[in-house]
Amino acid sequence: MTNQEFEILVNKLEKQASANPKLYRFKVIMLTGLGFGYVALFLSLFLFLMAISVSMIADGDFTFGNVKVLLLTGTLSFFIIKALIVKMEMPDGYYLQREEAPKLYEMIDALRHKMNTPPIDEIVLDSEFNASVAQISSYGMFGKKRNVLVIGIPLLTTLSQQQFTAVLAHELAHISNSDTALGAKIYRLRMSWGRLLQSLEENEQFGTFIFKKFFQWFYPRFDAYTFAMARQEEYDADRSAAEMSSPQAMGEALAATSVAAPYYYRDFYSELFEECAKTNSVPQPYSNFTEKLQSLNDQRATQYFQEQLDEESYMTDTHPCLKDRLSALGVEARLPEKQHESALDYFFAYPGRIVSDFNKMWVDHNEDTWKEEIETFNDSKQRFDELSKKQVTSLDELLEKAYLTVEFNSLEAAIPLYEEIAEKHHHEQRTAGALLTLGEHYLESSDTVEKGIQLINLAMSYDWELRLPALDVLCGYYYDTEKSELFEQTREELEKWADLVEASNEECDFIQPTDDFTAHDKEPKEILAGLEQLAQYREIAHAYLVRKQIKAIPERKQYVLGLELNLPKGTDLDEAEEALYEKYMNGLGEFEDTCVIILNDKKDLRKSLLSVENSQIYSLEDKEQAS
Repeated sequence: MTNQEFEILVNKLEKQASANPKLYRFKVIMLTGLGFGYVALFLSLFLFLMAISVSMIADGDFTFGNVKVLLLTGTLSFFIIKALIVKMEMPDGYYLQREEAPKLYEMIDALRHKMNTPPIDEIVLDSEFNASVAQISSYGMFGKKRNVLVIGIPLLTTLSQQQFTAVLAHELAHISNSDTALGAKIYRLRMSWGRLLQSLEENEQFGTFIFKKFFQWFYPRFDAYTFAMARQEEYDADRSAAEMSSPQAMGEALAATSVAAPYYYRDFYSELFEECAKTNSVPQPYSNFTEKLQSLNDQRATQYFQEQLDEESYMTDTHPCLKDRLSALGVEARLPEKQHESALDYFFAYPGRIVSDFNKMWVDHNEDTWKEEIETFNDSKQRFDELSKKQVTSLDELLEKAYLTVEFNSLEAAIPLYEEIAEKHHHEQRTAGALLTLGEHYLESSDTVEKGIQLINLAMSYDWELRLPALDVLCGYYYDTEKSELFEQTREELEKWADLVEASNEECDFIQPTDDFTAHDKEPKEILAGLEQLAQYREIAHAYLVRKQIKAIPERKQYVLGLELNLPKGTDLDEAEEALYEKYMNGLGEFEDTCVIILNDKKDLRKSLLSVENSQIYSLEDKEQAS
């Protein structure tokens, strides 16, 4: 099923869900039962055949056929059962106690009684700009359910008491309407089926076709049906929230978050970072966010709000767009007044302590990284000041100055530099990023559109990694300008390229002895820096570096760094591997686009790497002799 066919089906199903929600819900349950029943049927069959094989072997009928059936059915049963066990972990965050926010618990209790919802077992505070409710079972799909409400501190500091009450009612409505229970089951089933199919495909077991054909037909339809149901449930939850509070309160909550959320995720941290860099101070992000949001001028707030209003409902998000939600509530699309008392101040006994604790946790977790970034920022700022005072002509300095001008000034200020790069150095492949940036800018004016499209196509030809974002930019342009034929052609190309990227990712992730390996083409400077990192680990005896040829995208560079280790006797490699891989991936950063493989238990792969000329780049023996 293509993306276009999926969109058509979802639009059709949304109308059905809106017209008769109960009937539509029943259809989803039946469809879910079909998928689960199909898997259960074959699992039962495999277990039955396995039991017969075990019984016959136990009775002395030890034949090759019985052993083969036992191994085959046992393997398939193992993969199915493993895929079906999807346990949902409790969310990370600060687990709130009733005495810390008595008014919040009272409000939730009052809403629960009005809406007839089950109790909330835990309230968890985190750093996201969001609120959500989850039902988590003790044993994956089975066992006692715990209702967990997750609330982001930034959301609490943005909304007023009335607005946040509406948001709480929206989340509780999902439980009241049994959305979360069914949604959680469907979510786990989707994960299970995906894992099952992946396991069978990776292991190429006989019998995979039994599931492939079914899921190729079933899964896109199941995805469309559940997508439409989830979107309809968002509208239902909005209506329930409006009944519990008021349509105006729910509308104001949506409007307020449409300004604060994009500001928080897109611009707040960069602004805070720049301010702290100038003053060499330690950030207090949760306190600072409240202050900076309150001081946000009307022009910027309106800009964020209008951007959200202009967005359409997409097939990548079950939440309807802002204008559709406001329209369904019957409220006017306008910015609410700035609140004087936040929900955090109203509902919590000691709001300052909560914010202070979150600030401290953030600093404890990010302090080292923050200091490094501050140092980098100051160095970049100094370099920008240097380049701003002189006329640059070399491509390296032009690229550097353009990038720094965007960072420290604006894109508009950097356009003349990008134009100079395009005019004088467009034949250089390393200008690809600059050409794409300039091309996207040119699409905004009818006078420069054709030139912009040419630059974007040139950028794509230079760098395969820019092909996805470039095609996405062109898709957006053709869609906005209603050039349907070009839009469909570009979207088809985008979909095909996305499939190729995914296929190439799989090639990069799975390294086999039969892969096509060639000599690496890394620069000597990079190899020397990598060797210094290898020398830090006394257990690394030998290191081999080769390039793997990627069939899906031949120009993509992927390298394999094979390591032979001297480990103490009795070391269980299976138990040690995870820690070793984490250590090497963090410590061997000089090897870019490189997959690290421990070769101790992979003799065939080691043989394949050794067969490549000059593949050995490091030996502990040579290092010790040299020293």
